[in-house]
Amino acid sequence: MERGGRYRVRNLGEPTNELETYAKEVLEAMIREGVPPTPSNFDAYFDKLLDDKPAAFRKRILKLLELEDGGEDDHQGVLEQYLKDAFVNVKKFLQHINLLYKNLRHLETVIEKRQFEAEAIADKSAMATLLDAMKKDLNTMTKIIKKEAGELKETYEATSELVSEVQEHAIHEEKYGVYKKHYLLKKIHQEEKLIQEFRHDSTLMMVRASDKVLREVGSPKVQHLVLRTVARLLLKTSRRSDLVAHYEGGIFAILMRHTSLQNAKQAADRLKDLVGNTNFFVGDQEIMLDVDIGIARIDIDRSSEQTIVCALDGLDIAKKTEESCGICPQDVEI
Repeated sequence: MERGGRYRVRNLGEPTNELETYAKEVLEAMIREGVPPTPSNFDAYFDKLLDDKPAAFRKRILKLLELEDGGEDDHQGVLEQYLKDAFVNVKKFLQHINLLYKNLRHLETVIEKRQFEAEAIADKSAMATLLDAMKKDLNTMTKIIKKEAGELKETYEATSELVSEVQEHAIHEEKYGVYKKHYLLKKIHQEEKLIQEFRHDSTLMMVRASDKVLREVGSPKVQHLVLRTVARLLLKTSRRSDLVAHYEGGIFAILMRHTSLQNAKQAADRLKDLVGNTNFFVGDQEIMLDVDIGIARIDIDRSSEQTIVCALDGLDIAKKTEESCGICPQDVEI
């Protein structure tokens, strides 16, 4: 550290491509200006220095970043629009309910008024006139109430559709507190493009509670608790760059970026150790938690669906062996 609180860059190494060169330049600028190199600060300086670069360079860098970004802002914008429309409909819904309430109150007042008038009438002819007037009042109010009820129904149906759209586009699954399957598949496709561009290793891990444990707990309610616990342990052991999702049928997935098969196997060992120290009590019975783990490389020479099938095959291999995880047979050969 130099006088005045300034930092000097030493031994950062030679960059191998223009993105690394630019990243090194960003880091040098931050250290030179005494800015802590935290992720948020780096993001800010990355964008700040990019403004001064030639248009062609900015275009190339932004194109690379698009692969990593995955259109999250667009996704967020769609959800926000759905929610705005839903709130507008809710406001209309409440307005219609308010009008309906007022009209019902008015109808109650009309009926009380006509009832009071009827008690004071002895002449049958006058009574008939009163009944006609009351019938007209009721018909008028019935039309108004039917109209309001129809508009309430339309607003309710429109709002229900918007809520369904929000649920469809939501990326988190509240049931387990992890990401949804469609978001996992999107991120796998995105990671394949990044691997094709940068040639790094990434791995897909599949995890499921063992059949033996689920049979022992029996109750669907307790089985759900077991699966939630598995999801919680996956979140606890995963890195910030990993993506934990519910694939389907109680099977969870972890997209492990920049992770080789060997490193993924080490992560599986750690997860197995953690799971092995987790227990449940069902009545007086103690049940030790156990999981099957399957792993596969994210391979750009096969489709995302084939990679998922490979990881699922790893699950079945793990179930039959004493190993902490099963590795996709195709990847074992490699």
